[in-house]
Amino acid sequence: MKTHNYSSRSAILLLVVSLFFSAFVAGEATAADSRSSHAVAPSQAPARLVIRRVANLGSNVIVQLWIDGKQAGSLGYGHTYNGTLTPGRHVLAVLATPGSRSPTPWEMALNAQSGQTYMFTAQGGSSGNLVLAKGF
Repeated sequence: MKTHNYSSRSAILLLVVSLFFSAFVAGEATAADSRSSHAVAPSQAPARLVIRRVANLGSNVIVQLWIDGKQAGSLGYGHTYNGTLTPGRHVLAVLATPGSRSPTPWEMALNAQSGQTYMFTAQGGSSGNLVLAKGF
């Protein structure tokens, strides 16, 4: 049985404490962001966007998601995107990586209304490209 000297135990303890502290700070920052996004008038409450990735795309395929031209997330096998949208018109785009048949993301316009939830499934379309289908 190997024993550790005092300095190596201290280094390990310091590493563990710093990891917990980093996770706590990241969680607080995320919570502050989510609280601030809901601090709007009830008539302008955000819409909710949920996108589920179907399993039959393959375990190595990642669904890249853009909202209004900005990277919003990456959905791996078994993952779901949950986010909010400001009310108004938005463009959602998805692309399967690697190995998409088209290098251009598939796009759709969405007119988000305050307080509504929009659910889509990222799946293969009839053209072989990735598409967002309504519902789960």
